[in-house]
Formats: sequence, structure tokens, C-alpha cells
Amino acid sequence: MTRKDFQLVARVVSTIDDLQTRNTVALNFATELNKQNDRFDTVRFLSACKTEPLADERAPDDFSASKENFVAP
Repeated sequence: MTRKDFQLVARVVSTIDDLQTRNTVALNFATELNKQNDRFDTVRFLSACKTEPLADERAPDDFSASKENFVAP
């Protein structure tokens, strides 16, 4: 497969509305495409598929989602 083919697959996967389904499909494709090409860039492909971590997949120390205001005494 060529880069053009990988881009086509990523473009189609990125249109899946349900985030969990999109993530699953993207990871399944990435696994199989990586077997086809040793130089396959999984991170770049997943980014092109517009995958995102689900709310329950965030690391416990991920404070980016919390917005706490602290007042100095």
C-alpha cells in the first residue's frame, strides 16, 4: 500500500461519528497496516483518523480536564 492509500483509509475512518467506534476501527487498521509496511507511522495515522482518548481512558493524574481555582490566603 502507498501513502495515498493510508491517507484514504484515515480520511474514511475520521468520518465515523461515534468516538469509541472510530478509536477501535483506527486501532484495528493501524495494527494491520503496520504489518504491511515496516515504516508505517502509527501515531501519525491515528492522528489523521482524529482519534481521541475517551473520558474513562485518561490517566488519573491528567489534570488538564479539571479547572480548579485556588485562592491564596
